[in-house]
Amino acid sequence: MRRAAAQARHLALFVLAPLVASVAPVLVIPAVTTTAGASGWAAVAVALAVGGAGHVVAELGWSLDQVQAVARADDDGRRALWQAGQAAKLAAAAVVAPVCAVAAGLVVADHALAAALVAAGTVLTGAASPAWYFVGVGRPGAALVSDALPRVLLLLAAAAAMSAGADLVAYGLVLLAVPVASVAIAAAVGRLPLLPSGAALRGVPSLVRSRGTILRGRAISTVYTMLPAAVLGLVAPASVAAFSGADRPMRMGFAVLGALPARLQNWLGSSPEHDRARRVAVSIALTTATGAVAAVCFVLAMPVVAPVLFSGTVDLDPHLLASVAVLLLVMSVSRGAALGLVSVGEAPRITTAVTAAAVVGLPALALGGLVGGAVGAVSALVLAEAVGVAVQGASLVATLRIVSVQGAAS
Repeated sequence: MRRAAAQARHLALFVLAPLVASVAPVLVIPAVTTTAGASGWAAVAVALAVGGAGHVVAELGWSLDQVQAVARADDDGRRALWQAGQAAKLAAAAVVAPVCAVAAGLVVADHALAAALVAAGTVLTGAASPAWYFVGVGRPGAALVSDALPRVLLLLAAAAAMSAGADLVAYGLVLLAVPVASVAIAAAVGRLPLLPSGAALRGVPSLVRSRGTILRGRAISTVYTMLPAAVLGLVAPASVAAFSGADRPMRMGFAVLGALPARLQNWLGSSPEHDRARRVAVSIALTTATGAVAAVCFVLAMPVVAPVLFSGTVDLDPHLLASVAVLLLVMSVSRGAALGLVSVGEAPRITTAVTAAAVVGLPALALGGLVGGAVGAVSALVLAEAVGVAVQGASLVATLRIVSVQGAAS
């Protein structure tokens, strides 16, 4: 019983850390809509989308495969991975954040400065996050303390400031402070270097080059999964508020669902050869099942939550909510398949799937947004994600078949 209770507490922390981190932006939305109305929310939504896309690039795919690397490493190896990751990701963010700031400022119709700051802060916050390291070492509580809690506390301060009359710019300024606090707390809690070593900094160019395939996949994926709000801002500006009103809460929930694959990574990575196919199948089944439950909950909850969340300024059509729920389910299946590819040493195949999805998704997103507004844009994303799932599934089945044949021959 004691062992079961300990496991339950450990799993609860894996759930709690991404849950708290995902709730953080929600705390600010009512203050944004109350202070700046639907136009302010539209500007923030575009900035979060652009910044989220930049974060995926600046993060260099580190959370995709380096969590398992940390889990396998000894203490010296973990310290080296921490320094290498922080050096490379922050160097990438120093380039990506200004680009995203300019892009967000140019795309939005109003509140350009606030949008620029929010986009840059989102990139830096995501890139500097220490959660990948603490998940790898099996310390979800440390991830909660160093990553999730600073976000909540600082964004609560931003919400309070805006509610008291501060400009929307306050949101962006606070976001820029989050990564500083997060890294400082992580260094103290994990007894890790606050700043990367000179050797880690000198190794950044070669490290970035070595991650070229994964980085290309991450960069491509951002275009059709993280930037639809920006695309809609260009082809159908009137649809941005509604689309973002459904899409942003869904993606926050999807981030919470990431607790399950985070917990599965060690289980998959430590799998013996003969049990690998079964564990991959179980992992895909679990991520699919949780995605289905979350999709149903999303459709049922959003009509009640949205009026409170957006202060009654954004109306969400039932067809839009249903489309976003389908997108959530397909994304969950894709996440499970990607976990399987990483576990069999075929992470670069994810880039192949992402590229195929982007080839379909990019033109579909522009056309769908132009013709069908928010629902059309979501339908395009569903189509793109489905293509990615099909390619990942085919690659995974082929790889497992080869492994099975080799195992039988030996």
